[in-house]
Amino acid sequence: MEFNVSFQTACLFFFFVQGLLFAGLLVVRGREYGHRPSYWLSLFIFLCSCYIVPFMMGYSGWYGKDGYREFLFFVPFQQFFLIGPVIYCYTKSLLDADYRLQGRDWLHFLPGGIYLLYSLLVFVTDVWVLSGDYYFYADGRDKDLAPWYQITGLLAMMVYSGLSLGEYNRYRKRIFEELSYADTVVFSWVKQYLVALLIIMTLRIVFLILLPNFGSFGKWFWYYIGFAALYYFIALAGYTNVVKSLAPLHWRRQQSPVLEAQIIHESEVKEIDDDPAELDSWKPKILDLMEVDRLYENPTLTLNDVADRLEITSKQVSGLINRGFEQNFNDFVNTYRVEAVKARFEQGDQHQFTILSIALACGFNSKTTFNRVFKRVTARTPVQYLAERSKGSSTTS
Repeated sequence: MEFNVSFQTACLFFFFVQGLLFAGLLVVRGREYGHRPSYWLSLFIFLCSCYIVPFMMGYSGWYGKDGYREFLFFVPFQQFFLIGPVIYCYTKSLLDADYRLQGRDWLHFLPGGIYLLYSLLVFVTDVWVLSGDYYFYADGRDKDLAPWYQITGLLAMMVYSGLSLGEYNRYRKRIFEELSYADTVVFSWVKQYLVALLIIMTLRIVFLILLPNFGSFGKWFWYYIGFAALYYFIALAGYTNVVKSLAPLHWRRQQSPVLEAQIIHESEVKEIDDDPAELDSWKPKILDLMEVDRLYENPTLTLNDVADRLEITSKQVSGLINRGFEQNFNDFVNTYRVEAVKARFEQGDQHQFTILSIALACGFNSKTTFNRVFKRVTARTPVQYLAERSKGSSTTS
């Protein structure tokens, strides 16, 4: 097999091999732990690796050689219509451990399937039916590089990335409604993944505007090397996230804690009327749980925990807190935690204990979350708050 290695080919070949390696490792992890997101990420990385093949081989002169040129023509390496739905399914499976493809979900893959059938039709017609007397490839240009396909493929990726962002935002909103420790489970990896996709598409749009001719191999190299580097980052960081999330002590908690939360059956609880009098009767009960029972000290407190104590549904508790206190559950509980920390400061506990130990005792489960929430509530960092308090005390004395 003739293969002239150029600098461009060598660079893209490195990312191609790495992509296949991580795709294989993700399949192994998926099978070992029954982890569906690993399969979706593996497929995404595999499709991205295939995406750079035409240019990787093109820089070696394959488009100018008989036999090799036909190989690049007839194999549909660039599957834009499949990459988009895979992006979406990967995000969905990360945020919902119970997510499965069913019913109308398969329609997302219909355009990709049609393009594969089109590619098969081109191959059968030009190679078997016409025996090399090309019809589809009479112009001698790779169909994968046709402007209509490149542009509609970009639009498809933009649409599915937007849908993925919508899923993440809905998930994030929901966990802040249901978990008091929502900051620690907002899936920072999903944000990184979506940002990487945004950079890929921005890069592609810029090159599309500057270089609309997709056959300009030399000038498009920097886009393809940028694309390869970004999907390599997704592969490496995504695999690292899988390894961490599948660690024995971390596994259950990482499996979408919101979506696997305990559910109180409607038939087992009493209904609550949505009127001011009924609302006023429930507010003191919720306040007692916070101020007397100090439920906020539980670092993993959830909406269901409060619902169990009140013997109503989590949805009803959420509604009571939203309407009665004009806050979501996360902000409601964290406000009590901040006030508890401030009370400990007033008692001078910071002279005997570290600020972090005080925060943990009041229900916060990480330094990062504590600092962020404290500043949001008081408009000061804990250190600034203590400094101002100390200065005020000195002035008074």
